Amino acid sequence: MFRYLNHLNLRYAIIAVSIISIASPVKLSAQSEKDSVAVKDFINMYQRTYNTHDPVAFAKFYTEDADFLMFTLPEIHGRQAIENFWRRYWQSNFNRQEPERRGTFTLNSLRFLANNVAVANVETITGGKDSLGVELQSRKARGTWLMQRQNSDWLISAISGMPTERDSIILGASIETAKFLQPHIRTFVDDYERAFNNHDPLAVTNFFRDNADIIVRNGPLIHGKQAIQNWWGNYFSKPRNYRALFIIDKIRTISDNIRQVNFTVTRAIPGAEDKSVPLRQTRAMWILVRETDEWRIDALRVLPSTEDRVIRH
Repeated sequence: MFRYLNHLNLRYAIIAVSIISIASPVKLSAQSEKDSVAVKDFINMYQRTYNTHDPVAFAKFYTEDADFLMFTLPEIHGRQAIENFWRRYWQSNFNRQEPERRGTFTLNSLRFLANNVAVANVETITGGKDSLGVELQSRKARGTWLMQRQNSDWLISAISGMPTERDSIILGASIETAKFLQPHIRTFVDDYERAFNNHDPLAVTNFFRDNADIIVRNGPLIHGKQAIQNWWGNYFSKPRNYRALFIIDKIRTISDNIRQVNFTVTRAIPGAEDKSVPLRQTRAMWILVRETDEWRIDALRVLPSTEDRVIRH
């Protein structure tokens, strides 16, 4: 369950969960009921295959162009690269150290953005016993999966692995200035950046859909526009002496009215002659949905940067 960065193209995504609990504020249509069962079956099959440690079989749960972003790891793009990742993971570190570790995936919420696109929030717990029968320390994670139905099969189009609320994150102490800090930023991101830097919680919240949700690193899942506005109100109530720059890394078309956006956010202190001194950077993903010709954020995920360290509990 993981993810990574690229340049000027839309995408982002979603991490780990399993078995059976759907929370939806809206009554599902007959088709959605059918698809919700199919997604739960998919997650159960995903869990069984994960526990076989077969990278070839496991990679088939992803679309050919899937994005894979996990914790502080760099981004992986494409089914073959994902297969290679799991091969290295299972055949080297995993098998040498904890070959008996198994995963359980629990589906916490599911919502359909279109008849063939869904967002799933999933919780993962790995544990078991080692080769000597000693109980392994359990590890928890949570993730968001952006899922697409291709033909009759649901597949993972993007997966984003997130720390839990109990995990600790040690933020990277420094970031070197990168050449890509001055890209062309699309109008939507430009407007969002302006609202963000005005520290206006209502203006920022207006970029979100009514049923949107956000997770910021190891913070809780915030669901619904009013809760999101309250969160931003609390966030902006604290002094923010920096200017944030939102740099698009990728824009990925999921369907006509759905886009996935990966971007880097840098925080910079204004310096002499308007030259910014970078403090640090972080990575984020949006899932955008077009409603009446206007784009709105359905999901925001802010991941730790590659310089951060996640201590998992």
